[in-house]
Amino acid sequence: MIRIENLSKRIKKYHILSEVSLDIEGIYGLIGPNGAGKTTLMKILASLTSMNAGNIQMDGNNMVKGKYVKQNMLVGYLPQDFMVYPNIPLEEALDHIAMLQGLMNKHERKIKVGQVIKEVNLQGHEHKKMIELSGGMRKRVGIAQLLLGNPSILIFDEPTAGLDIEERIRFRNLLRHLGEERTIIISSHIVEDIEFLSTKIGVLKNGRVLFEGSPAELKALAKGSVWEYRIRMEELDDMVRYKKVVQVTEENEGFTVRVFSQEKEEGAELVKAKLVDGYLAAVAGGSG
Repeated sequence: MIRIENLSKRIKKYHILSEVSLDIEGIYGLIGPNGAGKTTLMKILASLTSMNAGNIQMDGNNMVKGKYVKQNMLVGYLPQDFMVYPNIPLEEALDHIAMLQGLMNKHERKIKVGQVIKEVNLQGHEHKKMIELSGGMRKRVGIAQLLLGNPSILIFDEPTAGLDIEERIRFRNLLRHLGEERTIIISSHIVEDIEFLSTKIGVLKNGRVLFEGSPAELKALAKGSVWEYRIRMEELDDMVRYKKVVQVTEENEGFTVRVFSQEKEEGAELVKAKLVDGYLAAVAGGSG
């Protein structure tokens, strides 16, 4: 478990994170609006930026030295955009990264590179240049280079952004597999990713924690606040303009529209809440 206690980060007078306290374990989903502080929090955990106050513990051990998380914390961080050595074959790129990480024995390096390529399901692509790989494959190479260092914590910023549906599904399955033996932190705007993967979720807004708990607990925040309308095409523009529309589904003779509202919606049917509804409830209910 990673325990974050009263973590704060500011630049001049602007507070990016304000007294953030979280207990991170399992596959942890971090969600919130743009500017919530998610990327800053992940960079602090990865020792890439400083904090102004707070404490971070891993399995009960203090991991803060001065204003930074200690770099010996076994953390691997994959940013949203990843590309290395575009004109070098995948296997050679990973071999070079392994050498930079201190694995100097050529035979041991070859074995390790082969292991991580297998773990991220890229066998058969070893001799393709990085620029020839799809977006999903490049992100898997990004994970492979993290695994060369045997991290116990993996941090992903928008891991499925820009991927097509098939690649997104493959990537989700890979992250779930990796989460069997590691703590994983995922920041994503794609709520379906969080719903599929996460065992625990934290919601941030304006640098403050609005919610932390299980997916079921987050859904429960929206109980009694999700309504479904069945409307004609000519009604859709006004519905989107004046209601907090969560989802629109086209039907044979019109649309089914899911609306988030904490007040009774006349002419609508009260329906079961989904994770995105719980997220909206958390954000709407938190002053942040």
